[in-house]
Amino acid sequence: MILFSISAIIAAAVFLSQSEIISATIPNNIRTVTVSAILVIVACVIMLISSISGCGGAFKRNEKPIYVYIILAFIVLAMSIAGVIIAAINSPQITVAISTGLTNVASTEYGDSRFTAVTTAMDKLQRQLQCCGGSSFLEYTNSVWANISATNATNPNPVPPSCCISETPRCGENRPNNAVIFIEPCTLKSGLNTGLVLRSVLGLGITVCVIQALAILCAFVLLYDLLYNEGKGSHSTTKVVIIKSTEQAS
Repeated sequence: MILFSISAIIAAAVFLSQSEIISATIPNNIRTVTVSAILVIVACVIMLISSISGCGGAFKRNEKPIYVYIILAFIVLAMSIAGVIIAAINSPQITVAISTGLTNVASTEYGDSRFTAVTTAMDKLQRQLQCCGGSSFLEYTNSVWANISATNATNPNPVPPSCCISETPRCGENRPNNAVIFIEPCTLKSGLNTGLVLRSVLGLGITVCVIQALAILCAFVLLYDLLYNEGKGSHSTTKVVIIKSTEQAS
């Protein structure tokens, strides 16, 4: 359980880092992936702490740490279920958000001084996924960025440097042909990337739910053994001592 908790935290953190690149450039409902991943990470941290408490209670045959474990396990289970439900309900909206959001960014926000963070995020997205534009690299042709930064471009369809395979200043504005830039749209690539992250978070959340349900069941079995079987054993021992004392007295 402890090793699984550590592995799940690492996996969810990786998924979270991947989704953040995309969520920085598109509408807020895409942050469902981020919220779900955070829920899974927090749940796994609690699961790690509760597992240590439960192991200590089982080793010392003490029921109090096991009570703590059961309470924390129910919290983890509830958080994991919430993360899975949030991701599952909003998954259709994510596809639409990617399609409309990236196109809007490339056309109206990229290169605008009011949206510096969005511009930086879009550059990072295009470099990492090796794509250009939202639905097409042609979205930059009449974009805000082209009207501000590419007025002297020799190519009729300029693109930002982050779209270039070998990035240099103005490489997308004065390119001889399209062979030197990324042609594939970011809507397609980021959609596949976000879909993978979402499915991974869903799978991880469901796995945590199943393991926690089994762990809670085992904890109740152990607690029953501690409260009833050991109680009967101590009661029997008391009877034997009383009988022996009576025999010795007689």
